[in-house]
Amino acid sequence: MKSLRSIVIVLAWTISVLMIAQTAAAGGGKGPEGGTAAVAIDSVLLINPTHPSDRFTRAEIAGGGFLNGDFPVVTLNDEIILDVVEVSETIIVANIAATTPDGDYALAVTTGAQNKQTASTTISLGGTMSVVCIDWFRSGPRDEHVHTEVHVEDENGNAIIGAIVTWTSENDVVGVYQTNVSATFDNDGHADGQGCTDPSGSGVTDWFCCIGAGKWDGEIPGKRACDQGFYTAEILSVTAPASTNMVWDGETPDNGIFLDPKPQ
Repeated sequence: MKSLRSIVIVLAWTISVLMIAQTAAAGGGKGPEGGTAAVAIDSVLLINPTHPSDRFTRAEIAGGGFLNGDFPVVTLNDEIILDVVEVSETIIVANIAATTPDGDYALAVTTGAQNKQTASTTISLGGTMSVVCIDWFRSGPRDEHVHTEVHVEDENGNAIIGAIVTWTSENDVVGVYQTNVSATFDNDGHADGQGCTDPSGSGVTDWFCCIGAGKWDGEIPGKRACDQGFYTAEILSVTAPASTNMVWDGETPDNGIFLDPKPQ
C-alpha cells in the first residue's frame, strides 16, 4: 500500500509541474510580473497630404507593444482622438485631420488602463522651413579650395535642427560637380557664417569641399585643387525633422563665390 501511495504522490507532483510549465508557456511575451509588454513609441513620421483633396496628415508611429491589450487609442493632448487605420505590434498608422491647428502636441498611444499601457511623445504641426543662407568659404595656403554649407530656419527665424538638406554645387566652368546631402545640426557651422548675413548661428549642415572637382592646369603642379571660376549652389529639397510636418518654401537664396587662388 505504501508503494501505491508513493506512486500517486509522484504522479500528482508531475502533473502539477506540467500544468505550471504550460501556464508559463501560455504567458509568453509578458513581463516578469505577468503584465503585458509595455507600450513604447520610438518615432513618429508625419506625412503631409499629397493632393488638395486629401483631408489628413498621416502619422506613422513606430514602437512596440501596440497589440498587447485593447485596440490602441491615439490622442493629441488627451483631447483629440485620431482615426487609427492600421495597427501591428510595432507600427500604428493614424490620420490627423487637416483642420487641426498648428502647434506642439503630446501624441499618446493607449492600449488599456494598466501601468505601462500608455506612451507619449511630442509632435509639432505646421511651420515653414527656409534656407536663409548658403555659406561659401575658401581654404588652403593659396585659397585653392572652396567649401559650402547651408543654414535653415523657420518662419520666425529660429534654427531648425534635424532637417535633411539636398543641394547641388556647381562651377561655371565644369557645371554641377557634386550633390550634397546633410542633416542640420545645433552648432555654428565650420564657416561661422562668414559668407552669410546674420544667420541664426545654428541649424547648419555639414560643410563640403570642392576638392577633386578639378585641377589647375599646370598652375599648381601635383596639387589637387578646384577649378577657377564662379561657384553656386541650388537647393533640391529640405525634408522636415522627425515628428514635424514642416514644409520647405522651395526657395534657393542668392549665393556664390569666385575662386581665384593666390599665386605661389
